[in-house]
Amino acid sequence: MSDINEAMIFAAGFGKRMYPLSTKVPKPLLKVNGKPIIFYIIENLINLNFKNIVINTHHLSDKFHDELKPYSNTIKIVFEEEILDTGGGFLNAIKRNYFYNIKSPKVLINGDVLWKKTANSPIKNILRSWNEEKMDLLLCLIKKRYFFGYKGKGDFNLEDPQKEISRLKLERQKDFVFSGLQIVKPKLLQEKNEKKFSMREIFFSNIEKNIYGISDKNEWYHISEPDDLKNVNDKLKI
Repeated sequence: MSDINEAMIFAAGFGKRMYPLSTKVPKPLLKVNGKPIIFYIIENLINLNFKNIVINTHHLSDKFHDELKPYSNTIKIVFEEEILDTGGGFLNAIKRNYFYNIKSPKVLINGDVLWKKTANSPIKNILRSWNEEKMDLLLCLIKKRYFFGYKGKGDFNLEDPQKEISRLKLERQKDFVFSGLQIVKPKLLQEKNEKKFSMREIFFSNIEKNIYGISDKNEWYHISEPDDLKNVNDKLKI
């Protein structure tokens, strides 16, 4: 498995579709089965021997400092005075030296994603599938029809959908959803002059290069609106 051991969790957004719940609690700190969503991600990373987990914040930033004290030995919390989006947030953390090794690949993950706990988590799967020689970016994708609660139109296709790992393909009909989990080499951002931009800009500007997708078979849950949170909690009740 890959020796990548640094990650960044994106947690700066307002979570507007989750209003009114997210007006008082940042979306990643909303609870599923009695535990904040972001805790599941952090614990999975720690169990996989990650040594440095950077978390960018803006909206209700103090709440993160309070809630995440149990993980203070492993995490670093970045406060952004303005929201920089995913790409800008990652580049800002690189420039401010929040990572030990700015050249090595990093796991990036949205702070509001959730999957059913299994021995082979999506993070473990993507690390196992990473190929340093041929990949600059690897996205974890979910088949749209298997994504619990998802109602969108999808994001990508794979050139060879029969394979677990394949190059990305853009078509009108999109069968796969980007999960919010990826591995990326920081060099892809080195020519960006903008302060605020999305990682999706990096995806699409490099789509013809060394960008791959992995079709993850775990059970993922889409949590966008208050009803989604209720449905997931109902589904996962012990």
